[in-house]
Amino acid sequence: MILILTYHQVLRQRVAPPEFYTIRPEDLERQLELLEQSGLHPLSPEELVGYHPPHPPSYILTFDDGTADHPEIVFPVLQKHHRRAIFFVPTSKLNTAGYLDDQRLKELHQAGQMVGLHSHEHRRLDRLGEDDIRTQMQLSQKILGELIGQRPMVFAPPGGFLNRRIRQVALEESVRVIRTMRWGYNPKANLAALECVPINRFVQEDEFRRILAFQNMALMYAAKQLTKKILPLRVYERLRGLFFIHSAKRKTQNQKSKSNR
Repeated sequence: MILILTYHQVLRQRVAPPEFYTIRPEDLERQLELLEQSGLHPLSPEELVGYHPPHPPSYILTFDDGTADHPEIVFPVLQKHHRRAIFFVPTSKLNTAGYLDDQRLKELHQAGQMVGLHSHEHRRLDRLGEDDIRTQMQLSQKILGELIGQRPMVFAPPGGFLNRRIRQVALEESVRVIRTMRWGYNPKANLAALECVPINRFVQEDEFRRILAFQNMALMYAAKQLTKKILPLRVYERLRGLFFIHSAKRKTQNQKSKSNR
């Protein structure tokens, strides 16, 4: 069983409007503490690439989008807890405002963190033809390979959108591990379509403990994925935010009601 935890930005101050997947440094810190207490094996990136069962229940951390907070905020927290992660970087964003630059990317790699592919332009690959998908893969492979001295072997398609064509091109381009955004725990670890648990700003400690206990919430996420496919992206994102805000308020009200009894 492999639990892949997927993070995005980790910021000291909330942006306005607040981004769904952005969490605070103290949230990440506490979640790493809970992982240490959980008894789960911290899987190294190399163990994931060369994964062979049987293996004790394990977890691995991934961070998407190559934003500037990853070396500035995330990396010191990982160092403090002696943990490694995979950072999925869209290469067209390198050296632009708010994102990694070449030097910080090299430093992450040299410190033992793994750099993974996130396409070149961070476009939805399932809407592209095979030639364009291959161009996105090859460009990102070339740029990252020149920076870190080796071809990345792990890949997360932007938005988690994966189909047979994307998978085939990725495998032909020497990718050995593909992480989707489909919610799940990977009991059999299909390295060509790994599922994950995306962490968002509404994940509180009690829910995170349930995630570490492998308590199944897949039905809710399956409904979320279906909605994501049906609705335009902006409509989906607005409904998603409203749903989680409502859920958080209801949870707070329930807690106040219990404390007043």
